[in-house]
Amino acid sequence: MAKIAMYAGHGGSDPGAVGNGLMEKNFTLGVSNQASNILRSWGYTVLNNRTTDTDRNITRDANLANENNVDAVIELHLNSNAGTPATGTEAFISIHDKGQARAIANAILSRIATLGYRNRGVKTQANAAGQDAFGIIRQTRMPAVLVELAFINNPQDMARFNVNEMALAVASGIRDVIPIGENGSNNGSGALPPYPGTLLRVGASGESVRQVQSRLNKVGERHSSIPRINEDGIFGPKTYDAIVAFQKLFSLNPDGVVGPLTWDKLMQESYSNAENTCIMPPFDGVSIRPGTTGETVRQMQCCLNRVGQSYPEMSQLVEDGVFGVRTLTVITTFQRIFGLVPDGIVGSLTWTALSQACSA
Repeated sequence: MAKIAMYAGHGGSDPGAVGNGLMEKNFTLGVSNQASNILRSWGYTVLNNRTTDTDRNITRDANLANENNVDAVIELHLNSNAGTPATGTEAFISIHDKGQARAIANAILSRIATLGYRNRGVKTQANAAGQDAFGIIRQTRMPAVLVELAFINNPQDMARFNVNEMALAVASGIRDVIPIGENGSNNGSGALPPYPGTLLRVGASGESVRQVQSRLNKVGERHSSIPRINEDGIFGPKTYDAIVAFQKLFSLNPDGVVGPLTWDKLMQESYSNAENTCIMPPFDGVSIRPGTTGETVRQMQCCLNRVGQSYPEMSQLVEDGVFGVRTLTVITTFQRIFGLVPDGIVGSLTWTALSQACSA
C-alpha cells in the first residue's frame, strides 16, 4: 500500500504568509487534512506533521518521513510576493531529482490548473552552499514536492480558493502518479476508476456515461437531493440535473459537465465506506447558518446523526447537505445538551464540540 507524507506548512506561532487578512497556516492545514482524508478513503496510508494549529519542526517532519520510508512527501504552502500581486500555482522539487518528484509535481499542478489557476510550473531552488533551499526537500530521502497552492496576497486567487476542491486536486495529482497498491482501494480492484480523459456532457454516450449514472445513483442512496436516473449510457437532461445536484452538494462548479474533479469526487464518494464519510473537516473560520448548503453541512449532519445515537432527543437527519429547519432543530438541541448557547449557528465552539463528540 502506498504511503504518503502530507505536510501542512507553518502553524502555531508561525502564521506563514499573510495577505488580505488571511493566514497561510490556516489554508495549508485545511487542505492537508482534507486531502489526507481523501487519500485514506482511496486506500493510501497517510502521515501528517500536524492536524491542528500547532507549531511544526521541519527536521522532525523529515525524520518522520524517512523513518516510515514513505513513497513521497507533499508539503503545502501558499505564496506571496511584494508589489503587484502575482497569481497562480507552482511547485519546487530537488535539484537532484531523477524524475519522480517532477512527475508528481506536474500532475498536482495540472489538477490545480483545472480550478482556474495559472500553472507557473515546476522549479528548483538552491541555497548558497549549492544544496536544496527548502528544508523538507533537502532532508528527506524520497521524492519531495513543495506545492505553492496560490498567492494569498492576490484577491482573485483567494476568491476562487475552495479547500475541498483544492484538496481533491492535490490528492488526485498524487494518485495520477503513485498507484495505491494491491491492498488499497474501496472498490476491490486496486484503484478507483480512472478519469476517461474527455469531458462528459449532454449528448455524450457510452460506458463512461453509464458508469457516471451508476455512481450517481449510489451516492443518491445517501443524499436525497440527487435524483435517481436510468443507467442507459446516454447523457440526457436527467443525468445533467443529477450531475448539477451532485456538484452543488460537494461544492464543485455546478456546470453539469463531468471533468476530472467531478469524476474523481464522484468515484471517491460512491466507493467510500459509509463509516469513513462522517469526518468533520477543520473549522475554516466561517460560521454555518440556516440556508447554508454543501458537503460541509452534510458532514455536520452525519456527525449530528452519529452523536444522536447516544441522545434520543436529537432526531435523525437526512444527510442532504441542506441546513434547513430540521437541521436547525437538531443543532440547537445539541447545543443545549453540551452547554453551548442554543442559537442554531455553528461557530468555532459548536464546531469543535461536535467534532470531538463525533470522533469519541
